[in-house]
Amino acid sequence: MQWFRLRPTFEIQLDVDRSEAMRRIQTHYDSLGPINSMFLHGEYGEFHLPSVEHRLWSPHLSFYVHQQDENGLIRGRFAPRLEVWTFVWVVYLAMTFSAFFGLALAYSQWTLGGSAWGCWIAVVALVVIATLYAIANVGQQLSSDQMNTLRDRLDVFLRDAQIEVRE
Repeated sequence: MQWFRLRPTFEIQLDVDRSEAMRRIQTHYDSLGPINSMFLHGEYGEFHLPSVEHRLWSPHLSFYVHQQDENGLIRGRFAPRLEVWTFVWVVYLAMTFSAFFGLALAYSQWTLGGSAWGCWIAVVALVVIATLYAIANVGQQLSSDQMNTLRDRLDVFLRDAQIEVRE
C-alpha cells in the first residue's frame, strides 16, 4: 500500500459483460439469504466485517460493476466505516475553517499594526490536519489484514457466483 492513498482502490476485469455479471451476482446474493456482512443494491455492493472484529480503523469494501468495452469491470474501494470517515472529515473541515479565519485574523491584526497572534491558530489547525492524516495512514496500515480479508471475501463471492476474472 502506498503512503498517500487514504482510500485504496482496485479494478477487476471480468470475462462477461456487466448485465450478465449483475445477473449472476444478484442470483448468488439472493441464494445466500439475508447476511449482515454484505449489502447489494443494483450495481453497488459492500462487504463489512462483523462487529466483534471492528477496530477504530476497520475498513469496509464497496464495489461498483461497470461496463468497459465488451466486458464488465468491478471497481472496488476500501474506506473506513462511515462513522469514522464522517468524524475525520468533520475534523478536517473544522480545522480548515479555523486555519482560514486564523489567517484572516492575523492579517487584520498585522494591517492594524498589532501582533499577528492569529497565525498561531492557523498553525495549530494545520498541525492537527497533518497529524490526523498521519494517524489515518497508520490506522490503514494496521488494518491491512482486514482489507485482505474483505478482498478475499469478494473474490470468493465472485467465484461462487461463477464469474470468471481476467488476469
